[in-house]
Amino acid sequence: MKVQKEEDETIRKAIKHWEDQQLITKDQSARLTESYEVEPGNLDAVAKYALIAAISCGLLAFGSLIVDEKWIEQLRKSWGYSEWAVGLLFSIVSVALIYWVKARQANRPEDRASIEIINIGIGLSVAISIAYWMRHFDSLSSQYQLPLLLATLCYFIIAAMLQSKTLWTVMILAATGWWASQTHQWADGDFRFAGMNYPLRMTLFGLLIWISSFVLDRFPRLISFKATTYTAGLILFLTAAWTLSIFGNYDDLERWTSIKQQDFWYWALGFTLLLALLLTLAIKTEQAILRDITLIFFLLNLYTRYFEYFWERTNKGIFFAVLALSFWFVAKKAGEWRSRRRIDEPSSR
Repeated sequence: MKVQKEEDETIRKAIKHWEDQQLITKDQSARLTESYEVEPGNLDAVAKYALIAAISCGLLAFGSLIVDEKWIEQLRKSWGYSEWAVGLLFSIVSVALIYWVKARQANRPEDRASIEIINIGIGLSVAISIAYWMRHFDSLSSQYQLPLLLATLCYFIIAAMLQSKTLWTVMILAATGWWASQTHQWADGDFRFAGMNYPLRMTLFGLLIWISSFVLDRFPRLISFKATTYTAGLILFLTAAWTLSIFGNYDDLERWTSIKQQDFWYWALGFTLLLALLLTLAIKTEQAILRDITLIFFLLNLYTRYFEYFWERTNKGIFFAVLALSFWFVAKKAGEWRSRRRIDEPSSR
């Protein structure tokens, strides 16, 4: 059952009064408090979307600054600093920001927006410090897998320390980059490692990340990252599997372009069967995240197969009409699931 924020205050006062009067036990008080959810108000929604926008902009800045370090180089050269000095400076900045977040979490835990923005600053600062430490050692500057591995370990430790889902997501991205570069190095620069091209390797890696979310319950410090790992791993797994259904296990672009897309029908069929299995599992077990993400990829799979097999032989108006109908169908089903949940919730209480 969901209640408004104003009603939540009244209910909590009533439960506290009953507990103080010894009309109910502490256990009953806790169960009553957990028996309903607070409907987020307009301001809460605005704050939530503003937080998402801030994190998104921070991540974009993160990516842009990693690609383009000209502004840091200009400062370094104008001040006469060496690479190790810049690395040391940003390492100190990272430690200072970590202590700042810890203090803010202790004093103002409700200020989530500013805390997450500082966490983005930590992620950026750590990345820059690692990049310059690696550049200081000429023998390591060309080995991309080492800084990515070091970044993965640093983000893992800091995310667990600060309980930051943002840094945990960045850690997963860094680990993904490390796996791609490390397998490329193990293959001596070849695009095929252990008989697998990049899409197949990333599919297995995404599956591993997704499966790892089911064991995080065993680690108290990591249990809060279960949902984040589950979602990120599932998206990575299905994205890589989708590219695998297009390219197959080919590692040569010229060979791939010389073959008709119909020859990859077994990869497309395998991906379709996988999505059908996941969607059936999601509906039977009522897993909303798995259901919604699988539905998105199911539609993406249909449109991909259309472009591969029927684009040149089908009227474009018919295609976009089918596209509109499919989105209407998804919206209709989502509304039905939401209504069914609201009806079932009171009866399950």
